[in-house]
Amino acid sequence: MNVSFLLAALCVGAGAQTRSPEKGYVVRAEAGTVWLDLTAADGAAPGRSFEVYSEGAELKHPVTGASLGRVRDAAAEGTIREVQDKFSTGVLTGNGRAKAGQRARLTAPAAAAPPAASAPAQAGASAEPGRRAARTRGATLNYAAVGMAAGDFAGTGTPQIAVAAEDAVRLYAYPATDARVLAEAALGGTGSRILSLEAADLDGDGKAELFASLYDQGFRRFETRVLKLDGGRWAAAAELPFLVRVHQDPAGARVLASQQILDDRTFPLGTIYPVAYRNGRYIQDRPAIRHPRADWIYGFTTAGVSKDDPAVILLTSVHALRAQFAKSSWRSPDEDYGQTPVRVRWNDRLLEFNPPMPAAYGPAGFEALFAARNFAALGGLASPFGVFNRGEVARKRWNGLAFETEWSAELPGCVQGLAIVSTAPGRRELAAVVRGAAEKSSIWTFDF
Repeated sequence: MNVSFLLAALCVGAGAQTRSPEKGYVVRAEAGTVWLDLTAADGAAPGRSFEVYSEGAELKHPVTGASLGRVRDAAAEGTIREVQDKFSTGVLTGNGRAKAGQRARLTAPAAAAPPAASAPAQAGASAEPGRRAARTRGATLNYAAVGMAAGDFAGTGTPQIAVAAEDAVRLYAYPATDARVLAEAALGGTGSRILSLEAADLDGDGKAELFASLYDQGFRRFETRVLKLDGGRWAAAAELPFLVRVHQDPAGARVLASQQILDDRTFPLGTIYPVAYRNGRYIQDRPAIRHPRADWIYGFTTAGVSKDDPAVILLTSVHALRAQFAKSSWRSPDEDYGQTPVRVRWNDRLLEFNPPMPAAYGPAGFEALFAARNFAALGGLASPFGVFNRGEVARKRWNGLAFETEWSAELPGCVQGLAIVSTAPGRRELAAVVRGAAEKSSIWTFDF
């Protein structure tokens, strides 16, 4: 036999014993996120699909007796989100389940340009300057969303997203491209409804707490229920006698603020305090949060547009956007911001639970402010009734004189929540929960 041919055959035989470059194992699985021992050298890339499966009985050829491989029992499917040096993380799609030790294999190659490939078509979005198409549009959620919060509730190092209807909160794997609920808790009830959601890890255990603020019409009181994810289920952690809302300080740090609503017709809004966790309890900390004109926690944030003179960003009573400085101010011209169907009539005052205004910061400081605009049906005539049939998200930057729009995105419904989500080191996205006219919702994401 030719020696060269024999050596080549031996090399081929030895290579057949090594792992296929596109096959590996599930190392860990939790809350819809899986960790695989597949890396870029194996072909793993963000956006590439994978399959989780178990190997069954061996198949043998009936004549030659040669092994043809094993039966493959599919368990789950997913998409790679992040690739590290020695592993990759992915998000499961559909209703499948995965567990450590199962086999995994890469399937369809990653698209050449994942953001463009995953973004659904928006009529005219890419043709208009300044318009931004969505990166992803989530699955249809069969309820009207009233709030959203993003955070690492499972302590896995990857974000999840919580969405609230008036009577329940549900957790999804980010970016909620399927409607599989990871955890659910019923909070509302007769005469009680959820108003907003927030996420913060105040107890410092590496898992974000979920803060659900409610209004109990029967007892005429506002309260917040704190939930923790424990073993894949929401567990009650505390009940607080005040509303909570995250805003950002001038350096960009997220601060969970609190406010009690008083039965006072003259001035029902209590002092705003930060929330802290001490000795196993959530408390209203000191000093109070005091900014000019900022008396409602659902109507302000701050932005470090200048190191010497940071701005308080306000939603005015007529829904204009206002930047208040120490000795001057700026106001948006002929544009309404915020607005929401989530409202409570309290004595003689209408309390509106506006969408958040998250601010993005980088190494150089303040980068941009994100603001929602909701448009009332019937040419604006339905605004007093809280009926909004379309929305818009705008990324705005401070040019030294005013906030100007860098890009905006049209949405087919009312924007009920905004959040900046860190999906990987150095990678950020904007998530928005959209409530449509048919009382259904979905989560849309956008590249920065």
